[in-house]
Amino acid sequence: MIRSHKGKTPKIGRNVYIDPMALVIGDVTLGDDCSVWPGAVIRGDVNTIVIGNRCNIQDNVVIHTSHSVPCSIGNNVTIGHLAHVHSATIGNGVMVGSRSVVLDECVIEDTCLIGAGALVSPRSKIPSNSMVLGMPAVIKRELKENEV
Repeated sequence: MIRSHKGKTPKIGRNVYIDPMALVIGDVTLGDDCSVWPGAVIRGDVNTIVIGNRCNIQDNVVIHTSHSVPCSIGNNVTIGHLAHVHSATIGNGVMVGSRSVVLDECVIEDTCLIGAGALVSPRSKIPSNSMVLGMPAVIKRELKENEV
């Protein structure tokens, strides 16, 4: 379901699937060829959320912002079931595993894998091609070419 909030209505790209049980609210831009699955909430009530093309926002994901920091998600990104992304910047080709939490002011560069259940602490910077695991999340290794 798409909802306006405080005069801002989500901008939805072409060929986007938003499940009737998902919510896209307020100052949100969703690119082309994306999917947003049941229970997901993308809530741009206090700042801007921009999601690129070909992104997959799976069941029960929450994407939100703080008053001071927007949220930006690149192209070809998957956010796994029950994950939370809050006021973060996520590059292209990133996989955020199920039940992961990515907190305020994190920058995750391109083609990273954030493992299931990882807790990426505020203001963390994750370089391109990194595999990140744990609570708190740590970089375990660089992804191999065949894994990217």
